[in-house]
Amino acid sequence: MSTKILQGTAILLSLQWLSTLIINYFQLQFPAALLGMIILTVLLICKIIPVHAIEDVCDILISKMGMLFIPASVSVILYIDIIKAEFTPIMISVVVSSLAVLLGTAKLLDFFLKGGR
Repeated sequence: MSTKILQGTAILLSLQWLSTLIINYFQLQFPAALLGMIILTVLLICKIIPVHAIEDVCDILISKMGMLFIPASVSVILYIDIIKAEFTPIMISVVVSSLAVLLGTAKLLDFFLKGGR
């Protein structure tokens, strides 16, 4: 394993650890992983962490992303009876939330394309 991959892994794990500490210290109801991603984004934008420092480990994680969805798929199979019983409300929620996201994204894009006016 190359040093770059180890350094990138150390950076990502350190940010996860830091975000968990922040969440626990302030007793926030917020996902630590999401806070870690926000911190990473800020550090990348400010060029505190150079992109090349985490690029290799991120490439590996992205290539293995499909495997990370297996536990979620197994959970769906485990609860198929509940899903069948609640199919209509689930589908209504999926359709309504998808339309809301689509509309919100379109409005935001329109706002930015008009120069914030």
